[in-house]
Amino acid sequence: MAAIPNNAEMGRWYALLVLLVFLSLIYFMVFQSFTTDHSLLNEEIVDLEENRQEFTELAELIPELQRRINAVKETVGDNTSFLTADSYNLGTAELTRTLKRIVADNTDVTTECQTVSNTPSKDRDLDQFEKIILKVRMRCQYEKMVAVLLDVENHVPHLFIDNLQLEQRVTRRSRRNTKPTHPMLEVRFDLYAYMNKPIKVKNNDKK
Repeated sequence: MAAIPNNAEMGRWYALLVLLVFLSLIYFMVFQSFTTDHSLLNEEIVDLEENRQEFTELAELIPELQRRINAVKETVGDNTSFLTADSYNLGTAELTRTLKRIVADNTDVTTECQTVSNTPSKDRDLDQFEKIILKVRMRCQYEKMVAVLLDVENHVPHLFIDNLQLEQRVTRRSRRNTKPTHPMLEVRFDLYAYMNKPIKVKNNDKK
């Protein structure tokens, strides 16, 4: 007959079993978490290394991209050369406001220089970019007119004047003692500026 284990021996087996269970719990609670975290960190390191490689390759392209940007700027000009508007109506309104502001900045009273009319006109000579045109008629003192034209020439965004016509306006004095007035000029010109909208030329327009 097999010997029956005594209580002391049974106690040692139970203690060993409890120890194994305890160690298993410690492993799953501590080491398993550590192993998982370590695995995630390894994956993150791999991702970061791939990103670093991509950024390194992009950084090598920066000089070439900058060269292309500079070439484009030299070809079409800086955006400050264009009106901020992106449609015909907005461009017309912006150019009209700009002209009024230039005139106001160079006059103390409206009688010194005033815009009689400014009529929008369609561009019939298509250029590389969409053009906004105003046919302007003004009545100004000579000095004020010169100041206005100089400000138009130096304005940013760039403004252009074409078909300039000047006529001296004859002013009659009704009384002999009336102080002489500054000579007035009747001025007509086409004022235009460009929007940053390249024109797509149709095949029929190329012929």
